[in-house]
Amino acid sequence: MSNDLLRRLVERAADPKRRYMTAAEDESRASLPVDEIEKKFRDFSPEAGDLFREMQARLRASGNDKPTMSFIQRPDGTVGASSDPPGAKPLEAPPSDGDWDELEEICGWAIPNDLRRLYSIADGGFGPGFTGLNPVARIGAFCEDYRRRGPDYCGTIHYPESFIPIANEMLDYHYDLETGRIISSDQDWENHGLEKEDVYDIAFQSLAAMMENWLQSS
Repeated sequence: MSNDLLRRLVERAADPKRRYMTAAEDESRASLPVDEIEKKFRDFSPEAGDLFREMQARLRASGNDKPTMSFIQRPDGTVGASSDPPGAKPLEAPPSDGDWDELEEICGWAIPNDLRRLYSIADGGFGPGFTGLNPVARIGAFCEDYRRRGPDYCGTIHYPESFIPIANEMLDYHYDLETGRIISSDQDWENHGLEKEDVYDIAFQSLAAMMENWLQSS
């Protein structure tokens, strides 16, 4: 992880609209009263309005209803709502030595310097992935889960001991602690016509290559 690459990553991570895959959408959300959002959903389609009303009923039953939510009308015309406040998720402070120690205890491998250096920017939340790289604690939790149930959560696919999950998009991305490569896996492999041995693929030859690719993306 060169100083120049790290500098360019810091610059892009600082841009709330380009920090992670859905950051621009998060930035465009507006805070609106729930009844106004319900009307917008119903204007989109009666079915969408019914689904939103049902979701609100469940939230009220659990004591989690809110008077306002954030609303998004996407460029493709679809609509969405979230209990998260409008705006891209802020960057969290870099992980502590204790955070890294805990991850090493979970995975049983030393965490390489390039990953530690990348996370000196923040504890995930930027880069590849719907919401950016996974925070260190989430990497550990996902690692334990994948080792129990496999990357497709069905127990049919072995999760290699050297893998740790670092990002989630349409494919999931794993850092191979043994080779330094970034490996992709397809949770929906059966529906995509793959055999078990084809679930994993080499996505990038290194962490640096993955991050360079992210910098070139829109």
